[in-house]
Amino acid sequence: MAKYNCKTCGAELYFNPAIGQLQCEYCGSTFDPSEYNYTPEGQGAQTGGAVQEAAYVDGPVTEASTDDSTGELVIYKCPHCGAEVITSKDTAATTCVYCNRAITLEGNLSGNFKPDYVLPLVKERKDVEAAYKALCKKSILTPRLFTKKSTIEKIKGMYVPYWLYTFDGDAEIRVIAKRRRTWITADVEYTEISRYQIDEGAHGEFRNIPADALKEMDNTLMDSIEPFDFSRMKNFNPAYLAGFYTQKWDEDAAKIEPRAKIRAKESLTKAALDHVGTYNGGTEIQSEQFTWSHNAVHYAMLPVWMMYTEYKGKKYIFGMNGQTGKIMGEIPKDPMRLAEICGGVFLLSQIVMMIIRVLGVI
Repeated sequence: MAKYNCKTCGAELYFNPAIGQLQCEYCGSTFDPSEYNYTPEGQGAQTGGAVQEAAYVDGPVTEASTDDSTGELVIYKCPHCGAEVITSKDTAATTCVYCNRAITLEGNLSGNFKPDYVLPLVKERKDVEAAYKALCKKSILTPRLFTKKSTIEKIKGMYVPYWLYTFDGDAEIRVIAKRRRTWITADVEYTEISRYQIDEGAHGEFRNIPADALKEMDNTLMDSIEPFDFSRMKNFNPAYLAGFYTQKWDEDAAKIEPRAKIRAKESLTKAALDHVGTYNGGTEIQSEQFTWSHNAVHYAMLPVWMMYTEYKGKKYIFGMNGQTGKIMGEIPKDPMRLAEICGGVFLLSQIVMMIIRVLGVI
């Protein structure tokens, strides 16, 4: 495990998204993450932290386990309070459930699991909570569960492992286009349909198409909170993760590459069809062929704020892009809330009327 100590007073540092720096919670000193060396083989950063051995466990565990567990869990000893922290074997950064201190498990960030880049968090927790509350307020039928403090506290900042795909793409597309012409002669309507075969090509250079690398993630939600500004990426340093949650990838790059290629194909197809133009009889793709070159893939940690909750047997997910603040999430509606509100208004009106009568106003 690694922790990051203040060079001024020795207290622990956490990454502060608002300033993009590690910050001491006691003396307020700030440091750039690059000031803390990263030893990717898990031998401990130059921060005074110590590497702890992990013990693998099977079978039932206490409530310290999380929904992220896949059945194979590990126990770590918290370097701050000494408590045993049970977590998924894939967890790379988390917080102790007892002292709430940051825990970075560098052993899960080495070898094939060493990220190339990290995109630092920008949005703070207060930004996320404000956006979430505003989303809930859009409807008076939002169930009480979603506005409870205990629910809002489930929102967690995390770095999601992503594969970033870079390649050039070429498309050869054959389109059948139709042009319709109608006229009337001697009260008879005639229609002529002309068919054209059009061969069109398109070329595109695609850089850093993202695809999340966790099986448990909702791909649709992850895609919907894009885009990310990759010009702000940094070379990976686990100091950026201090105080936040993350896991190492569990879907390899080759397996999910087709997701990135689908997006590239859609872009190439659109470019080709735009060049074909419009025909009043419509167009239809008869065949298409794609070739790819200059392929490259990088592993990056991208910032996301997320919350999972369950309501009436269904899971609901709230997500925010931790860099741009773009939010997505489904908030259900409970028709019974209207009855509760009407009942509350009626009760309040009766109390007001009672007070008025007591005072002898009416």
